[in-house]
Amino acid sequence: MSKARTARSRAKHHVTIRDVAKAARASVSTVSAALNDSDYVGANMRSRIEEAIKTLRYRPNDLARGLRLQRTHSIALVVPDLSNNFYIELVRGAKDYAASANYTVLIGDSRDNWEEERNYLDSFHRRRVDGVVRVPAINAAGAKARLILGNLPVVYADRYPPGRDSYVGRVGIDNARAAESATRYLLSLGHRHIGVITGDPSSGTSVERVQGFTQTLRSAKIRPERSMIHTGHNDMESGHFHAMQLLTGVRRPTAIFCTNNMMVLGALAAIQEIGLACPEDISLLGFDDFYWATLLRPRLTVVRQPAREIGMLAARLLIDHIEGRSSVPSPALLETQLIVRDSCCPPRNTITPSRGGREDDRECS
Repeated sequence: MSKARTARSRAKHHVTIRDVAKAARASVSTVSAALNDSDYVGANMRSRIEEAIKTLRYRPNDLARGLRLQRTHSIALVVPDLSNNFYIELVRGAKDYAASANYTVLIGDSRDNWEEERNYLDSFHRRRVDGVVRVPAINAAGAKARLILGNLPVVYADRYPPGRDSYVGRVGIDNARAAESATRYLLSLGHRHIGVITGDPSSGTSVERVQGFTQTLRSAKIRPERSMIHTGHNDMESGHFHAMQLLTGVRRPTAIFCTNNMMVLGALAAIQEIGLACPEDISLLGFDDFYWATLLRPRLTVVRQPAREIGMLAARLLIDHIEGRSSVPSPALLETQLIVRDSCCPPRNTITPSRGGREDDRECS
């Protein structure tokens, strides 16, 4: 028989589990047990089954298997913005862990809009995913996701669950503590007039970061100035707009702290647009890191979140729940790291305490 005829013959005959069982001289139930990694199947029999699968090029019908087990070995992940490097890394982490557990991942980009997210959640539910990792949109309606997803398990990553939506786990960071470390660093450089550009107040993460900032100022006996706290929308445009307001106001801050990585890019553009030098004229500190951050000039000082680890742990929590295993305690709050680069320095002609207790004039080099 020619190779072409053999190929056509294989195309006409779909290899089934019964074919594998016949070739391996085993029962269908034994082959099924081997495919499900059951300890019931001995090493010799498993080897024969694997050889038969290889020879026949058998591919299990995952859909049929999922219907039988009431499980599809797929999970879904919806994030607000796939143009944001933070969420790209989070997705990669979730996919890496899911792949290691033999799960596929469906991904949705809500564009930070509840209507888009709702459509994705509805689609995921109709596709019978086993669970969802969710970073809710800023304007996500409280308690309405439950009506769409029913009893599907949900793990929240990064942002808080809106309203009374049920969930089986949450993974993120201690936002207040992370903002505290950033603020203490700016204070240690001598900054006292610090502007803040934060995200939407409906986001619990943004609220906590502002709280961490203001509490740190109060601990240093510095009264927070409301005029220095601006609320943006977690994008470059709002970062640029609010930075312009801070930089052209009656009292310009000596440093700006942005609580989101996209807004810090907008703030840097505003600084350069009006001809100020960073950090000589104004220091800039951001939240979230970029893999290409060192290519910027100046290289940005940031609070780095473990985005990939957040995604991996969220997927692990979800899959552990699906498979009935105990997992890590929730909420799981991972550590952040202050990455000091070139965008911050002491403000001009600022007198700050030296390590020896004396006071020195400190300026940028």
